[in-house]
Amino acid sequence: MNNTSFRKRMENSSKSKRSRIILALDVAPRVDLLNFIKNMIFLLEAHICAIKINFHLILPLSSSEISEINKIAHSFNLQSIADIKLNDIPNTNKIAMYYLFKMGFDAIIVNPFMGKKSLRSAVAQAHRINRGIIALVYMSHPEAKESFGLTVTLGKNNNKQNNIVYKVFHDNAYRSDADGIVVGATQSDILKEISCQKRLPIYSPGFGTQGGNIKEATLMSIDYFIIGRSIINNNPLKSISKIKQIISI
Repeated sequence: MNNTSFRKRMENSSKSKRSRIILALDVAPRVDLLNFIKNMIFLLEAHICAIKINFHLILPLSSSEISEINKIAHSFNLQSIADIKLNDIPNTNKIAMYYLFKMGFDAIIVNPFMGKKSLRSAVAQAHRINRGIIALVYMSHPEAKESFGLTVTLGKNNNKQNNIVYKVFHDNAYRSDADGIVVGATQSDILKEISCQKRLPIYSPGFGTQGGNIKEATLMSIDYFIIGRSIINNNPLKSISKIKQIISI
């Protein structure tokens, strides 16, 4: 790992690949899972700037297999993001992050429900070794409003104030110097609001299969488009070429 920050490596990869697409490798169970993933990276590496791996691969594959995938991604100057929405006590977060970074991940998506101090601790741990932390601000599925859309009361005594959870998470991510935030593309009003503020790089999932509109999203200040099934489950090269025509670098 070089001395360049994760945020800068993402920018460099996006510019060199002329792409803002992060390939979400959310692949359904299959007997040839590892080879399928490797072949998918070989096929699409010229059209993407990073890969995102979640429990679809972390659970069925071994740490050495995950490391192999990350090494392949790095050989093509791609960044690799672990999407586990990490949210636990500081000591558990610390150990989980240690193992994920040891497997070669460049950044981890965390859930700010862990609290502001814990988030700051996670960011500090990642930045010490030039890795990144991306904070989840609003998920892409319909039920997200039941948690991220709740109103909470913060402060004590006469300093109590009401706020909405996603706004607290956004502010905590910014104040913790996180490397980006995740906002679902299906949450168009929230995405518009946050993209207008433009405090941190925005990573947006939920396109295609979940209903997010790519053309509409290009009008906002989204930095990286996280897309998986719409590419992988169709003709991958044809699908990603069509998407790239919509998303300009």
